[in-house]
Amino acid sequence: MPTSQKPSESHSRAEMTIFDVLKQDHEKARYLFDKAEKAGKKDIASLQKLFSQLEEELELHMEGEERFFYSVLEQNEEMRDKVLQAFEEHQVAKTLLGTFQSLAVDDERWMAKLQVLSEIVEHHMQEEEKEVFKLARKALGKEQQHEIALAFQRSKREGRKPSRGAPVEG
Repeated sequence: MPTSQKPSESHSRAEMTIFDVLKQDHEKARYLFDKAEKAGKKDIASLQKLFSQLEEELELHMEGEERFFYSVLEQNEEMRDKVLQAFEEHQVAKTLLGTFQSLAVDDERWMAKLQVLSEIVEHHMQEEEKEVFKLARKALGKEQQHEIALAFQRSKREGRKPSRGAPVEG
């Protein structure tokens, strides 16, 4: 068994809390935004591929977060305002993501739009990690943190776009 595991990989799936899972997703989004920024405007094929991956990650993350994490937290009066704000931030990100559909990657506005999306998402992630997680740890028991994590992960797996001949349920 390899000893050079990342800290997040040292937890079994059953031991991971929703906070561990969301933090992993946040790190993946940061990585993809960084890679896209470094690819630069000239590498159109790489940008298209990275953006497609980033878009899928963000959409699956937001859907799972809303269905399994926020839906539970919004029942807590102390959390309600933060959760409503998070829903609105997701809506802004989704709207901005949708504007990429009508814009070619080589359009001069594309990278500017990606930078704005990155800033919106980064703001959301930082606020979530610093404020929402802190309150949510108090509001959710350990068992509930694990259950939400498992439901979130299952939802993401099921929501992935089929690749390499994976069966598509109709």
